[in-house]
Amino acid sequence: MPKARPTQVIVHRIELQDTEREMLETITKGKEIEQIGKTASSVVMAGALGVGVYVAWWTTDAMFGWMGKARDKLDEVKARIDEYDEMSDGDFSKKLKTTSPLARIWLTLEGY
Repeated sequence: MPKARPTQVIVHRIELQDTEREMLETITKGKEIEQIGKTASSVVMAGALGVGVYVAWWTTDAMFGWMGKARDKLDEVKARIDEYDEMSDGDFSKKLKTTSPLARIWLTLEGY
């Protein structure tokens, strides 16, 4: 059954006095400060996490040599790719570029 069209429009209006507006203003300012604080704490926590991970990596690398040097590892991977390219007449790096977006970016930066 269709609804009948409205025959009149009733407008409700809420008016605030100065004291009520001041109260709302303090509430909104408090909420703004709360949101800024939450955002700042999130940024600081992310930075602290990054620093913590770096310190853990550096410590384990210095004490135990677990991680090795990143550039040495990349040079090893590059040497293997060169070796496989020689064996397959350059097809290996082309296949790698088509299989992985990360490999495509890295190989392009390395000049393959």
